[in-house]
Amino acid sequence: MKASEKTILRFMDGQDKRFVIPVYQRPYSWKRENCAQLIKDLTDVYIRGYETHFFGSIVYVSQNDGECEEYTIIDGQQRITTVSLLLLAIMNRIRLNKDSDIQGINPIKIKNAYLVDEYADDGKKLKLKLVQNDDAAYDAILEGNSLIENTSVTANYNYLYSEVQKLSKEDLSGLYKAITKLMIVSISLEPQNGDDPQLIFESLNSTGLDLQSSDKVRNYVLMRMNSKAQERFYKKYWKPLEEGITAKELNKFIRFYLEVKNRVFVAEGRVYAEFKLFHQLSGLSIESLLQDMLEYADYYKIINNPSDSSQLYTETLKRINKLEVKTCVPLCMDLFKANKEGFLNLDELSDALKIIENYIVRREICDLPTNVLNKVFIQVGADVEKDIENKKQTYYQAFCKEIMKRTAKSRFPNNHDFEDKFYTYDLYNAKASIRKYILERLENYQNKEQIAVDEQLEKEQLTIEHVMPQTLTDEWKAELGSSWELIHTKYKDTIGNLTLTAYNSDYSNSAFKVKRDMKEKGFSFSKLALNQYIAQCDAWGEKEIRERASLLYNKAVEIWWMPSVASSADNVDEWFDWDEEFNSTKKLVTEIIIKGQRIKTTNVTDAFRKINEVLYSYDPTAYHGGEFSWAKECKDGMRRPFELSKNMYIETNKSNSEKIDCIKAIAEYMGLESNEIRFLLKEKNNI
Repeated sequence: MKASEKTILRFMDGQDKRFVIPVYQRPYSWKRENCAQLIKDLTDVYIRGYETHFFGSIVYVSQNDGECEEYTIIDGQQRITTVSLLLLAIMNRIRLNKDSDIQGINPIKIKNAYLVDEYADDGKKLKLKLVQNDDAAYDAILEGNSLIENTSVTANYNYLYSEVQKLSKEDLSGLYKAITKLMIVSISLEPQNGDDPQLIFESLNSTGLDLQSSDKVRNYVLMRMNSKAQERFYKKYWKPLEEGITAKELNKFIRFYLEVKNRVFVAEGRVYAEFKLFHQLSGLSIESLLQDMLEYADYYKIINNPSDSSQLYTETLKRINKLEVKTCVPLCMDLFKANKEGFLNLDELSDALKIIENYIVRREICDLPTNVLNKVFIQVGADVEKDIENKKQTYYQAFCKEIMKRTAKSRFPNNHDFEDKFYTYDLYNAKASIRKYILERLENYQNKEQIAVDEQLEKEQLTIEHVMPQTLTDEWKAELGSSWELIHTKYKDTIGNLTLTAYNSDYSNSAFKVKRDMKEKGFSFSKLALNQYIAQCDAWGEKEIRERASLLYNKAVEIWWMPSVASSADNVDEWFDWDEEFNSTKKLVTEIIIKGQRIKTTNVTDAFRKINEVLYSYDPTAYHGGEFSWAKECKDGMRRPFELSKNMYIETNKSNSEKIDCIKAIAEYMGLESNEIRFLLKEKNNI
């Protein structure tokens, strides 16, 4: 194995040289965002005057047949292919625009040095030999033939060409100069000396111990500084960040910080890429960015580890942490920022945090999905900012309005919904942290003598007791009556039938009166608030379980109260991500966000067309390979076809809900993140 450092153009240069992608590798798969990042990086190189930019490694096996040096690419297909497409786009831009005077660019050299071997046999002129349909698509672009549209090769070439077309001659010259500064590590394998290309390929593509996102972010902010600046920034900013949050929590913090700043959900695997993009688009200096991160790190520390007992919100934060719903952290950070800037006083901050707690608990009892919460908590903060900017509402008023206006699976359950589900909520099989939290709150709320429920459950000094036991004896069946099986199934694990006791093993499956009257251990002797009603009962069946649940519900609506907000006509307008459940009946899609683009639309059909147009331009292979019944290469048999390209059509003769389902299907097939397609729905009578 031999390794050397060189520019990628130096690697590609030379006659009698070919680069072959072996057939066992997957087709070229870079997406538009990868190409966009390359353009951003190259722009950064020439604007900032960097001498080099590291572009990764290219691993290959070379073989010379006497006429040609053939390089079988083991690793580096994506990089070498994308650079070839970019060079081809630059060459064609100059040729078609007849820009013959661009400094530093010779289109003839681009073609003959990097793209083709002009002296090779006709069948071997292309320097880059791709796999499967990619090779034909690449050849068609180079030869100026009809484009083969159902490949990432063509889609990315079209994007790169559109980008270089936008550039002035000066910027195009700068972009090309930046390409000449792309450095690679060229690694030549030598099978004759024991190198096994297959083993090395497997090693390069296996799962290893990757750098954490926080490590990559740290490297990004410090790497381009000189050693003195690195040391100063590390001590002044990064070290306090790591020490204040802990290295273990730093990845989570950076993700939550980006969600606050960008107002979109950030997947764990996208943290580093999103951080780079945020910095590039924000215009902030590294120092300003780190100062801002330190401010939010202070909020994160308070939220994650509340310890100041003098603050009104401390106990609320402790309870929120017990619920283990970390997705609310971005919204909590928004609230602390608003408090610091004077938009929320301490009373309002405390109440707003209680509303978050109440929202989580009510949703848990009403069995609403938790997977929507990460988006909800991010979007509420964004909508509150718009409200206070545009409508002269106080921050607290806007916060209450925005969290209460959520609908469907994102809703804040009202009292009717809450009461309906409270009686049959399966508390016993809830997550342990939730189970302990709810019983502790019901026990201690407004009680002078507080019981350390969490601690005593942990030490098994208290246990959770089924008043009507999990396994019924004949005596219990007789007491419950002829409907004993139905009553047992319906209420066994519900709030009305569960309590706390120190004598679970003593009770076993004993009859109710035995449990109630057992000397010094029965419910009649208990000091727990949860057992007061039970101690007064003469029997235990459906009537008593429901009556106790009703008493506990009356306490629950005081504990987990609803904020009161004035009704507003704009409450019917709401953004939805593509993977959320929503009802488009009698509604219009007036705007979409797709891949970061905001696009106005008139209705669901218009949105359907525009979304598919954008997605097809990003990755046409998904449509040709996805085998969707509504997307075909021929329009024959379609009642209302819409053309995406000369050989791809979609059927638009579908109901609104069917169109939404089609969008969800292609988005899922392409592996899109939730926030990469969003819909703004408005009531038809509100337009």
